Order: sequence, then C-alpha cells, then structure tokens
Amino acid sequence: MAQSPDFNIPNGTGQAVRLDIQEAVLALASCSSGAQSGLGTTQPCQLFADTDNNLLKIRDTGGNAAAASATFHTIGPLNTANLGLLPKSGGTMTGVLQAAIGAANAPSLHFGSSTTGFYQDASNVVGFGGAGNLSFKFSNNGIDFIGQRPVRFYDSDSTHFVALKSPATVASNKTYTLPATSNDGEILTVDGSGNMSFTASPSISSIKLNSIFNTGNANQSTADQIYEGRAKIWVNFNGTNTTMRDDFGVTSVGDHGVGIYQLNFDTNFSSTDYCPTGFVHRNGSTGGRVLCHIDTFNQINVGSYRFTVSGTNNSQNVGLSNVDVTHCFIAIHGDQ
Repeated sequence: MAQSPDFNIPNGTGQAVRLDIQEAVLALASCSSGAQSGLGTTQPCQLFADTDNNLLKIRDTGGNAAAASATFHTIGPLNTANLGLLPKSGGTMTGVLQAAIGAANAPSLHFGSSTTGFYQDASNVVGFGGAGNLSFKFSNNGIDFIGQRPVRFYDSDSTHFVALKSPATVASNKTYTLPATSNDGEILTVDGSGNMSFTASPSISSIKLNSIFNTGNANQSTADQIYEGRAKIWVNFNGTNTTMRDDFGVTSVGDHGVGIYQLNFDTNFSSTDYCPTGFVHRNGSTGGRVLCHIDTFNQINVGSYRFTVSGTNNSQNVGLSNVDVTHCFIAIHGDQ
C-alpha cells in the first residue's frame, strides 16, 4: 500500500524533499492503493486502487478534493483480466446491455450497414429496419410483417420458395386459426370466425349441380358465369300455342305468325353479341323434317330474340315452309 496525502512537495532539507518525492512516486506507482480515507487531498482524474472494495477508480474532474468527500468513478475490478471489461475481440457479458432507442433508418444495433438492424419501434416493440425501412415488428402479440411483405418457405436447396402474404387491402383485422388434427384425403375449410379445420372431401354425388350452374349464384361474377358456359336464358315451350313448359330468364313467348316466335327476356343483354342455340321437335310428322333458323338478323335485340321454324311435310324433304311445332328448346349464352 502506498499513498501520498496531497502529492505536494514543499521546500525543505534534501532528506525531507527526497522522502516526499519517494512517497509521491510510490503512490503513483501503486495508483494510491489503499483506503479512500487515506488519500488526503485528491486531484482531478487521479487514479485510485481501492483495496477495500478491490476496484480501480478515477476521480471526477469536479467536486470536492478532500478524500472523504471526493467523487470517484469505478473503472473495473482489480485482479481481473481487462479489469472485467469486454474486449474488442468479444467475450461474455454478465450484465444487461442497453442500446439507444434508434429508428428504422438508424437502428441502434446494426451489422455493418447503418440502415439495417434492430431498434425500439414503440414501448415493448422491437422493430427491424431493412435498407432504412420498417420491415418487421416483434412484440408479445406476435410478428408483424409490414407493407404486405410475404413469408417465404424455401425448398431443400433454397433456390425457390412458396410465399404467403396479405392482400393489398384488408377492411378489418382477420385471424385464421390452424387446425390441430387432420386425416388422409380431407380438405381444409374455414368458418366465419376464422377457425380452420380439415373435413371429409365431399363426393361428386353430394354436389348439387344446380348450385354450380345456377346463374343466380351471388358468389360468382358475370364473367365467371360466361367463362363456365352457363346459359343466361333458356326455355322449353309449345310452338302451337306458345305455352312455356319451363324457363329461366324468359318473360313470355310471342307468336308472330306460323312458325315465327319471339322470346322476350327478363333482363336485357349488354349487347346483341349473344349466342342462341336451339332444337325443335314436331309430333305427328311423317317423312318430313324440321329446321330452326333466324327470321331476320334485325330481330336480334338486347331484350328479345325472334326466330323462324321451317320444315317439310313430305318424304322428299322439298318445299320448305313455316310450321308450328309442339316442342321448341332454346338456350342463349352471353353477357347480361
């Protein structure tokens, strides 16, 4: 232990001065090791080896100079490599590391790129900034993928991936809960609360075809219905008295003379570019044939369609003329 009361060397005899100098040098050499009470008058930035607490300290640049009331700051523990400090080459910390709050474009912890790293986005929320932009948030609520960023699942050699991401616009928050179990051949379904489950795949016999081809299905757009080839209008009627046996989208059948009929639609088509198809059957005819054709092109309207039925009454199939038939079957495809 070597301490100097004030490091002051007063004038005196040679022996006295030499002893004062020796005391000061020994104190400097030992960093004034000992108890703080024995330091006497201290100096700003004076090093002090506090052997009572086994700590290396340095005095504050201000404050009281008297040893008992002087302010010393701890540098590190004595008899410990690097004074217990973490070297630049790395090591293990035993305490808490606290960084600055930071921001997306200036993360408090980065790895060589000053615009990419982690920072505090909000209370209890850690943000990840990539190229200066907020990309993800980590909190007790989960992981938030910001700005429609996807989750990517790469294949075995990491050359290609399957990604999942949010739609561009979501009206309100939606959570889907994955099912806990599954069985072979089942399909994934979801209820109105977002609970997903695996259920048995329906057989073809259990599917109602009219639910697929019904034009009143509100779940499919007009474009989808046209693409699937659905008939927007169809009718089965008696051509001898224009009585409709069954129909869809037909208001009435008009009689404009022998073999001339007009279908009047419930809803107009968007244009006259629709596609009519038909078939007719005439009971009681022997040796003759019946043909179905359009009366005049001018009779194709957005709200109605007129056509003529012509046929023969002889086995030679000559002398075509308009005829009334017992069965007319007409279907029209197009965009209404």
